[in-house]
Amino acid sequence: MSTPVQQAQAWLAQQGIHHATLKPLAGYTNHVFKIESAKPPFGSVIRLANHDLAAGLCPLAQYPQHVIRLHQEAVDLGLAPELFGFDDQVGIMWLADVGERRAIQTADFAEIRAMLESLHSSDLAWRSPDQTELDGASLQLLQRLQNSANSEVGQTAEQLLQLAAQRGYAYYPLNPVHSDLNAGNWLHDGSRWWLIDWDYARLMVAEWDYASLIVEHGWDSAQAQVFAPEIPLADLAWFCAAFALLSWDWHVQRGTDQVERKRIVTEYWLKLGASIQ
Repeated sequence: MSTPVQQAQAWLAQQGIHHATLKPLAGYTNHVFKIESAKPPFGSVIRLANHDLAAGLCPLAQYPQHVIRLHQEAVDLGLAPELFGFDDQVGIMWLADVGERRAIQTADFAEIRAMLESLHSSDLAWRSPDQTELDGASLQLLQRLQNSANSEVGQTAEQLLQLAAQRGYAYYPLNPVHSDLNAGNWLHDGSRWWLIDWDYARLMVAEWDYASLIVEHGWDSAQAQVFAPEIPLADLAWFCAAFALLSWDWHVQRGTDQVERKRIVTEYWLKLGASIQ
């Protein structure tokens, strides 16, 4: 059975790229390699679906056509790196290399907001293949968490649902969102930002993207308000708490060493959101 490197090299050879050197890029659920080649394009990356993972952990393996379409539509919006080629049957994407990870600074906030606003106003109908019902504020997920074996997780979910009912989050408009704005998915090429890993993009409320970025980057309420000044703090805190709770539960289920840190982050945002009437 061939290795991911051998699979990538064989596929690239079919595209006319022979004897390419592949350097693995860490931190991804799928197989990702930086391509060093004597032929153009000289700066590129290849992603291969990881078919060994459980269903849902690698959407590129489970829904390759859907994931590749999401990325191409993000390219059309000027948000994602160019797609040089793909195989939408087995899950292969050949992308432009658009730089390295870099910490987002306050000076970057305007550019980042403009990117998100461009996405959220695009009217793309990004319904996920596994969605039977749209769940814009993740209320269905929170309802399931009420029955968690971890009593703290269940109680927190119940508190968030009570606040959501009072504030009407179930009726907020839906928009296309990236939904996974962790630091690893932001790349900078020296002049501008790009977004990668559109695998979990879907229709949700726009606040979800702001919350996921804030929580994943570890910002506090002061930084959050500077980044998203048009979102009321009570709402911003609620969505941050909801996103953090889902992350907390994910780590609880897997018994990682991040459980306590995720609990503290969730409680920080919940306490703040609940204190504002």
